[in-house]
Amino acid sequence: MSRLTSLILALLLAVTVAALASGPAAAMDRDRAPETAAGPEAPPTVRLPDTARPLRYRLNLAIDPDENEFSGQVEIKIALLKTADHIWLNGRGLDVSTAEVVTAKGEHVPATWDQVTSDGAARVDFPRPLAPQTLTLRISYTAPFDGSLDGLYRISESGRNYAFSQFEAISARQAWPCFDEPRFKTPYDITLTVKAGDVAVTNTLPVREETLPNGHRRLTFGATRPLPTYLLAFAVGPLDIVRGPTIPPQGARRKPIPLRGVALHGKGPRLAYALSVTPGLFLTLERYFDIPYAYGKLDLIAAPDFDAVGMENAGTILYSEQRLLVAPDDAVDARRRFLVLHAHELAHQWFGNLVTPAGWDDIWLNEAFASWLAPKAVDAWQPRMLTARVVEQEALEAMDLDALASTRAIHQPIATISDIENAFDNITYRKGAGVLAMVEGYIGTAAFRKAVTTHLRRHIDGIATAHDFFGALADTVHDPVLVDALRSYINLPGLPRLSMGWTCPRDGLQVQTAQRRYRPLGSVADTAQRWTIPLCVRPHASSAPSCMMVTAPRQTFALHQSSCPSVLIPNAAGSGYFHLSLTTEHWHRLLGVLPRLPAAEQLSLLESLWGEVRAGHQPQSLYLTAAVGVANVPAWDVAAAPFPRLKQLLEQAETEEERAALRLFLLQAWKPVLTRVGLSPGRLDRVAPENTALLRERLVAFLALDLREPGLRAALMDLMRHADKRPPAEVEATGMAVMAQELGRPYVSGLIDRLKTSTDAQEREMVVDTLNRVTDPVLAAEIRDLSFAPYLKLNEVNMLIRGQGREASHLPAYWAWVQDNIAHLRARGSTTTLGALPLPLEGLCSNQAAAQVEAFFRPMAGDLEGGGRTVDQAVERIRLCAAQHGGPLAQTPPSQKPSSALRQ
Repeated sequence: MSRLTSLILALLLAVTVAALASGPAAAMDRDRAPETAAGPEAPPTVRLPDTARPLRYRLNLAIDPDENEFSGQVEIKIALLKTADHIWLNGRGLDVSTAEVVTAKGEHVPATWDQVTSDGAARVDFPRPLAPQTLTLRISYTAPFDGSLDGLYRISESGRNYAFSQFEAISARQAWPCFDEPRFKTPYDITLTVKAGDVAVTNTLPVREETLPNGHRRLTFGATRPLPTYLLAFAVGPLDIVRGPTIPPQGARRKPIPLRGVALHGKGPRLAYALSVTPGLFLTLERYFDIPYAYGKLDLIAAPDFDAVGMENAGTILYSEQRLLVAPDDAVDARRRFLVLHAHELAHQWFGNLVTPAGWDDIWLNEAFASWLAPKAVDAWQPRMLTARVVEQEALEAMDLDALASTRAIHQPIATISDIENAFDNITYRKGAGVLAMVEGYIGTAAFRKAVTTHLRRHIDGIATAHDFFGALADTVHDPVLVDALRSYINLPGLPRLSMGWTCPRDGLQVQTAQRRYRPLGSVADTAQRWTIPLCVRPHASSAPSCMMVTAPRQTFALHQSSCPSVLIPNAAGSGYFHLSLTTEHWHRLLGVLPRLPAAEQLSLLESLWGEVRAGHQPQSLYLTAAVGVANVPAWDVAAAPFPRLKQLLEQAETEEERAALRLFLLQAWKPVLTRVGLSPGRLDRVAPENTALLRERLVAFLALDLREPGLRAALMDLMRHADKRPPAEVEATGMAVMAQELGRPYVSGLIDRLKTSTDAQEREMVVDTLNRVTDPVLAAEIRDLSFAPYLKLNEVNMLIRGQGREASHLPAYWAWVQDNIAHLRARGSTTTLGALPLPLEGLCSNQAAAQVEAFFRPMAGDLEGGGRTVDQAVERIRLCAAQHGGPLAQTPPSQKPSSALRQ
């Protein structure tokens, strides 16, 4: 052996010994040298890195609701895009037993699973770096059923157990390891194993069934179309499955769609109404989109404990029982609410499911669009349900939230998990829908529909951004200023305060505008931002509108009119999303013609005037004049629109004398309306049944519960006690509330007994609402403690807490109860429950209370649904109430206070 050979062998031996001494872990550390040199890799937050993306899932779950946990095996076909020794994905609370990767060459490589963050960022490590290729990741695991109505959760009723799912926004990761973001859209192959006697429902129909040696059944379902994780759905248990009427072929869709209803054991017959109305509504929406329905079948599932009201899972829509199990003889409002909700979830089958937002920052377009289209679809199909103005009504309601300095923009960058939760609020749904309605009103229905279908056809089975939608809109209308208007509304928080005036020089009518951000009295919101505002006005009450685009802080527009109008109708058609600011003289002129205007314009003007009162720019007496002026208009929603505002004036009156005088004034104005409408159906019901029922419901509640009119309360009690048949459905809830207030413990005890035994979700909801109207402070304290009762479902606990502000006199006691019981509430509830706790406190109305609420809730903001923004908004509302202490009555000049006028 040569000396050189001996040296080489010695070196090889030294290297081998060193490797053996350091072991395989040291070898892996050398492979990861680049990472350790730069420091530990930070786990992802809301967005996974682009190292890998899923191509297809094979999901095999064994779900037995009688057990405490379920098990699963998942195979994910993955495109590894970069050389890496690990990938990140999502999984929360999963007990992983095995994990391996199968390479493109068929090599089985062991892998390790590590959930790194509490939100479910999980790292899968390989023993060595793998080059870019197509991999198959296989993971076996078990997981507990969720206890807070998220992920895959379990509920019990009448001794039977069931499992349901709710994966939006980021709870799919609690059911299987996944890439839990909307942008990852893949097909799924799903197999479910269930025990004998249970049935299983998911996004597709079963194609094969096997009976296992232990008697369980293995169901293999057809492959799905590409879906994001949040649109999968599961329901397992002794469910009733009811076949509905088949949805016939239409247009380019040649195959019929099988329709089914799914409910808890014994509740199947109550699906009849929902199933009967679905084909007509479905076909109306399919015609609007002019794109065939993609998901092969449609299931409607009623879940008894479900904190959302609906979830648009592809082909398998989940609803709360309270909303889905309606009957043809239920109150008009109950059926109407269901139809709008149903249309919303059906609209998502195209806008949201077939074309999915690329990220949570664009979820606003998904939800805003469905909220905008749903009432239009119901109105097109069944106009007697009076849904044509729902978008305008709800957009006006959203302005209360949008007036806060702590509000957010519609398009919100997503930096934290709380930002995702914040994206599902009235800014997204109601303001977003209102902004789309404003755009459609400006360009016309045909052009807007063309932009929608263009957008969808460009991205079928894929993902898209709001920018993509803007592109389709721009390609349709060829008006960049309109797109600028839409961008300004989605990117800026708050709403404009648009001041308007007009003059008539020799060359015709001129309209002057000035804009700044609206803010109520006491607000610290920055007023510097500016919008691009689509504005339509009518120079006369009966003339056609003239439209313009407000782009500058101050502008003048010339309208070619042959005569000078005595009154200018601003915000023609009522679809503009802004508060109007006019001189008191111009307001008086408008109020003179207000009862003769179209209903949508009446609604928008009433809300703008309320905004001016709330900001201290107009006297409260002017709003009272407007409210009385619409008391007898035909449209139910206009006649009832002032009621919530009038209740605020009553609650914020400076003294009992002021409150009594205002109550008398309101009774004098609205008791004659009740005489005309009637407590029970009469002549008006034969002429306009739905309109009359909707008005009666709100009018009776306002007079009986807010104004405490004794004669009406006595009549309601007599109706509830002695009627040979059920009282009119629309007044039953108010009748129950009056009975609870007047009869006290005996009646309330009976209600609580119903909660202990009833399985009727609508009845239970009505009982919880009634309990929140109890006025006896001792009973109210006992009712709050029902939050810990085992017979109250979690979504009912949340209902109970949200309704604690119904009777303002109970707020101090409620606040003390929250502080005393926060540990128990944490144990009993969920992030949704905790996020609801500050909401009733918004009526505390003092700076001291604001400071206390902030000090208490700020440290736990991370545990609240909505996070810190929930705290910010509750505290701001309390401070605004304090700034306006006594309400607009306190801001009114003494000679204009209604109490002075009433004493005369």
